[in-house]
Amino acid sequence: REVGLVPDARHGQNFLVDLNLVRILAEEAEVGPLDVVLEVGTGTGSLTGMLAENAAAVVTVELDHQLYQLAREELADCDNVVMLQQDALQNKNRMDPAVLAAVREQLQREPGRRFKLAANLPYNIATPILSNLLSTDIVPVSMTATIQKELADRITARPSTKDYSALSIWMQALCDRRILRILPPSVFWPRPKVHSAIVQ
Repeated sequence: REVGLVPDARHGQNFLVDLNLVRILAEEAEVGPLDVVLEVGTGTGSLTGMLAENAAAVVTVELDHQLYQLAREELADCDNVVMLQQDALQNKNRMDPAVLAAVREQLQREPGRRFKLAANLPYNIATPILSNLLSTDIVPVSMTATIQKELADRITARPSTKDYSALSIWMQALCDRRILRILPPSVFWPRPKVHSAIVQ
């Protein structure tokens, strides 16, 4: 509010404002000194800073110009954070090549580095981010993200249930997956009309 920030519904902006839950997301990602972490949706940089405490590098992507500037000030002292102001997706079926190139560059800086995703994903791009990352040439060893509970239910659905879909088959063929925590609307600003979940 101080900087005149108004969340943009077109970008699926719902900020996780309970810092205890942000910390849980960061801890569940189990980020270590050989990990290169991709965060989609930098927001104000609160999760980014937590991830940067333990990561080899964090590549964080923010589309919104005002949020990008705010986070850049917040993260000015984090020399292992690479900030990109752009869309993370080239289209709904493909990650943007510049994002993957930035991750690849950090992975190549030291032998044994691993790629992880950790993010409070914007709701409108959560499905393509999670599904497209599994078809790149640098598949993450883990993905820990806040998404809509409805999407989490589809990812973890069992066969012959109402939530079972093509996405369920794709994710389950390639990943172990679990819902770590259900989040009520009250822990976000603005409050979404649905529950959310931290998934891995």
